[in-house]
Amino acid sequence: MNLGRLLRATSRGTVKAALYLAGLVAAVLVTIVVVFAVQARLRLPDLQPWHRIELAEEFRAGRPGAPKTFAEYLALEERLFAELRRRVFDDPNVADRAPTGRYNPSAVPAQLALGSRHNRSYELVPPQPRGAVLLMHGLTDSPYSVRALAEVFHARGFYVLALRMPGHGTVPAGLLDTEWTDWYAAVEMAARHAAQRAGGGPFYAGGYSTGAPLAALLAVRGLEDPTLPRPSRLFLVSAAIGVSQFAALANVASTLSFLPYFEKAKWLDVLPEYDPYKYNSFTVNAGNQVFQLTRALHRELGAAAAKGTLDRMPKVTAFQSVVDSTVNAAEVIRGFMLRLPGPGNELVAFDVNRGDDWAGLIAPGPREAYHAMRDAPALPFRLIALTNRAGDSADVAVLTREAGEKAWRAEPLALAWPPGVFSVGHVALPFTIDDPVYGLQPKAAGALTWTIGDLAARGEAGALAVPLGMFARLRSNPFFAVVRARVEAAIDADERR
Repeated sequence: MNLGRLLRATSRGTVKAALYLAGLVAAVLVTIVVVFAVQARLRLPDLQPWHRIELAEEFRAGRPGAPKTFAEYLALEERLFAELRRRVFDDPNVADRAPTGRYNPSAVPAQLALGSRHNRSYELVPPQPRGAVLLMHGLTDSPYSVRALAEVFHARGFYVLALRMPGHGTVPAGLLDTEWTDWYAAVEMAARHAAQRAGGGPFYAGGYSTGAPLAALLAVRGLEDPTLPRPSRLFLVSAAIGVSQFAALANVASTLSFLPYFEKAKWLDVLPEYDPYKYNSFTVNAGNQVFQLTRALHRELGAAAAKGTLDRMPKVTAFQSVVDSTVNAAEVIRGFMLRLPGPGNELVAFDVNRGDDWAGLIAPGPREAYHAMRDAPALPFRLIALTNRAGDSADVAVLTREAGEKAWRAEPLALAWPPGVFSVGHVALPFTIDDPVYGLQPKAAGALTWTIGDLAARGEAGALAVPLGMFARLRSNPFFAVVRARVEAAIDADERR
């Protein structure tokens, strides 16, 4: 065989191999799509109207006539919630009949959802602002999730704007087609408004969960865009900096959801809605949008590093649980904190309960994560770890290691692990332990009482329409005093500069 024949034969073999591989990949993807659609149809309960209704007054960044100012955004929200009331609560064919249903107008969760300000954007305005802060909530949440942080800043004389992200605070179907660019457009709009209210003081931005990468993206883009207000510090809680790539795969897997027969493939969870300030049902699109947001943030962080502009990033105060079943906790350090210039940045890590009662039950992952953090080489940021004072004690202490050092300094606290609590986590960090809705030890808050943070559900698996883990998961932070103290310390440090 001459060289020409050999090359042609090799070429034909390569093409066949490529076609075979492409066919194999296509077959696998088709199988995933079909299996996902079928299991969603069989596994998930029937969809309710609030899983389908599209509210016409919701904000979309590219829509003609979309608000350009925060005042216009608030006016749109008024129309949005009027539409929600008219199309869901006031329609007996649509409204929920469950006595605990968020969309049952006579139920307490519904009255809280509609009657309080915490499902909408709201402002806290001191007489003479010493600064301003913009706060963003997490995915499926509402501005209620930054309520405790908002009160900390307001008590220090800050103007506070707690922003409702598009698709949130109304019906779960709001997250079927909302895009992360809609969230970010609202953030820029609100940031311009908040910065103007700073009264000559600093402008801060803060975010919980998905709100954290939105705040960080605002800061990164502000390095190049002089029209954007630049935060002088970021406050990030349970930051969704690293999200599983399953979110993107699930979006591909839901391809057949356009068919009415496979409509449920748009959803990962369809659950009863009894929480006044958070959706229990979860769309495929929601997870994918957070994934796309984090990818955009990492791209722009990389671009800023290549240009040498990251040294102008604002200082960061971050709070993270060592165990976080929602986001990749390690990525907060690896993908974000280590990329920032220091000193002046700070990470507060909440360890698991290492008391003797739990020592033999803590999983290897959390044990190893804490030891890796404790024994890590010198870091460019201050690291604070909240952990047990001793193995035989539920009392906690704060261990501090300054930027560039390896030695730890211990300080006891007048705090202890509550009985039966073995860890904090993603959803717990921003809430006080006495929060009237999510608190483990809730305090009374007026005539409407709805406490779901202290539920002690006991029974057989499968008896409830929700997973038992929804009630076992801690919803409030017994150590929120540490969050408050570190926020106030950061404000004090910035005032001294």
